[in-house]
Amino acid sequence: MGSIKMGIGLGLWQQGLPDAATLFEYIDKAEAWGLDSIWLSDHVLAPHPTLAIVPVMAAIAARTQRLKFGPSVMILPLRHPIAVAKEIATLDYLSGGRVIMAVGLGADEAEVAAFNVPLAQRAAMTDEAIVVLRKLWSQTHVSHHGRFYHFDDVTLTPRPTKKIDLWVGGRSDRALKRVAQLADGWFASFVTPEEFAAGMEKIAAYAAACGRADEEIEAGSIVFCHVDRDGERARRHVTAVFAGNRRRPPELVLPRSAVGTPEACREALQRYVEHGLTKFVLWPVCPPAQLITQLAYYAQEIIPYFEQRPAPATP
Repeated sequence: MGSIKMGIGLGLWQQGLPDAATLFEYIDKAEAWGLDSIWLSDHVLAPHPTLAIVPVMAAIAARTQRLKFGPSVMILPLRHPIAVAKEIATLDYLSGGRVIMAVGLGADEAEVAAFNVPLAQRAAMTDEAIVVLRKLWSQTHVSHHGRFYHFDDVTLTPRPTKKIDLWVGGRSDRALKRVAQLADGWFASFVTPEEFAAGMEKIAAYAAACGRADEEIEAGSIVFCHVDRDGERARRHVTAVFAGNRRRPPELVLPRSAVGTPEACREALQRYVEHGLTKFVLWPVCPPAQLITQLAYYAQEIIPYFEQRPAPATP
């Protein structure tokens, strides 16, 4: 098993959008406290306030020197792949090669409908767009004539100085096949440790079937997290946040999350490690006023336990 790396999430603002100063503090302290990466939830339209991810990633590139970052995941069918390739290559240039790209179909039917994207075509559009991104980041004078995208003699400069890792999100069999056929990694979310392990087994089988048995396909997962010295209070909080959520009711969220005391959260994450997960995105489920407190818990009492390093000094 490889070394364990832990990043954090940014987004999913059902409990309110933090002000800009709090967001910048979150980014700065993630860098200062040694977190591996930061990941941004992507929604162009949402029932709650949300930020466009490319400007926020530009802010991360400008404010940090070491922190890796990327979307989790970018809803690829909503955007033309030439524009995506240019924006991501620019971010990679500005950050010195710290971008990790993760893409998916999106789950909000109203959002894709607003962009006049047929639901039944999202998967095929995503598959083709991934191929286009790979070409534009690695070749000059690119021409492409597919089912959805058509262009001739396109060269993007500057191109990435090294290969940008491209991960795919989703849990369906079709998504796992997409990982096996086209991706460098699987970006899982909302899975139990057992579901993560089962997904990896499927990816390995699909990869063998398409001739990638000898290639390493990485994997990481988003894990919702809320730490509190009072474990019962933490569980009440998360239960209240997801009450009434038909896609993610509390009874499904809690077994797929790290919620409770620092010890309980470490135990929950250890179960994922025992099923082969080595890359985590801890996603705080909290109101804006608690965002930095949650980050401090992660940096002081969770991440050092798994990365086997001293906890950083925090205020």
